[in-house]
Amino acid sequence: MKIASGKIGVFSLILLLVFLAGKTVTGAEVSGRYTMGYEDREVRDGSRESVMVNYLSFEAKRLPVTNLSVHGFSKYAYEWQRGDSATGIYYLYGNHRTFEGRNDLLFGRFPLESHRFLTLDGVHFTQRPNRPFGYSLYLGQPRYMEIHDDRFERQFRDSGDYLAGGKIFLRGVEGVRANASYSREGGGGDVYREIIGVGGGKDYYFTRRQEERDEVIVAVDGSLDYNPDQSAVDRLSARLFVIYPPRLRVVLQADRYDVRDNYPADRELIITLFSTGREDRAKYTVTYDWRPEIAFYQSSVFTELEMPDGAWRRGRIVKGGVIGDYRESRGVLFDAGLYHFNSHLSEANGLALSVDYQYDQVWNLLVGLELVRLSKPLRDEKNARSVNVELGYKPGDRWKLAGYLERSDNPEYRNDFRVGLRFDYLFGFALGRAAQRVGP
Repeated sequence: MKIASGKIGVFSLILLLVFLAGKTVTGAEVSGRYTMGYEDREVRDGSRESVMVNYLSFEAKRLPVTNLSVHGFSKYAYEWQRGDSATGIYYLYGNHRTFEGRNDLLFGRFPLESHRFLTLDGVHFTQRPNRPFGYSLYLGQPRYMEIHDDRFERQFRDSGDYLAGGKIFLRGVEGVRANASYSREGGGGDVYREIIGVGGGKDYYFTRRQEERDEVIVAVDGSLDYNPDQSAVDRLSARLFVIYPPRLRVVLQADRYDVRDNYPADRELIITLFSTGREDRAKYTVTYDWRPEIAFYQSSVFTELEMPDGAWRRGRIVKGGVIGDYRESRGVLFDAGLYHFNSHLSEANGLALSVDYQYDQVWNLLVGLELVRLSKPLRDEKNARSVNVELGYKPGDRWKLAGYLERSDNPEYRNDFRVGLRFDYLFGFALGRAAQRVGP
């Protein structure tokens, strides 16, 4: 973590503005979440870390300016052994949105559309008129960050002094999606990256028999980002969803991406630490609802990674298992599965089990177990085990306290041991009206 004791004021200032604004902005409604966590963990070299992490997210509406709202999300973290601290504002922006979002203006620091890492310090304007097409324009300074507990301020790559772009998208056609976009990032008279993007999708509905109401649903979506400077596809995504009532669901996915910029949220880690970051990935998942409470699934992931020498290496994960949902009758949700992992660096077979038990409206217990047998590389210890337990206490809909621990003898991908506490609080109030509450 960076030494950032001077930045503590940023986090404190956000809190101060939210709570003192009630003296001047009477009637404004504020809602959000505050999360505080403390974790003690043992790392690979045998040393220990103790980390405190605080997250604050909020939304303020009904401000004196009509149609204006304010949104924020920030973090303050402190590592006790080294005395290091880090403060980061992931986003803090105003949103002026007219009826039904016909005109939508963002200003400040905000996430740029659906990008997982990219935030923009600038402005973003979207217009959705009563015509077949709408458009959006944006301009600002980019920042690439991830919001994982340990990597909130990490820069995945250098960013330019500016990022400008726009998008044209289809409106008003039910079940059909289409868009075209352009962006340009640069600084100091140089263009770092230029991207031309296209995307689209369509939903299909098929009736199996005339007398049946159940419809087969097929949805297709895809997008492509092209880099004209490199004459290469920078990012590619394709999805096919099939729902065949009453029991069968199928998802097919294909992606090309660079982990320094973006990647699918459900991506599996396959020898990524040794690659350049560029990956091709294909995945399918088939789910069969045997009974209302029991579903069987089988999924496979095939990944190719570009190595520093230019070669592409393959990795594969094949998994199958069962999901049981007995929350209504017994308060239990479980997932049990077997998997096989294979790459040019390692090979393993594993068993994973997770159980979520809701004892009553207040107490909740999560238990996870993973057993792995390593076939490659050869080691004295071929088995690896991980156990994690979390006990949650939630007396109402406002706050929750949870304690957890994890013990693993596979320190390559996890800490040997970690234990911690997490506190979540949902708040809502009207500024200047102490007796009135907003939200749940």
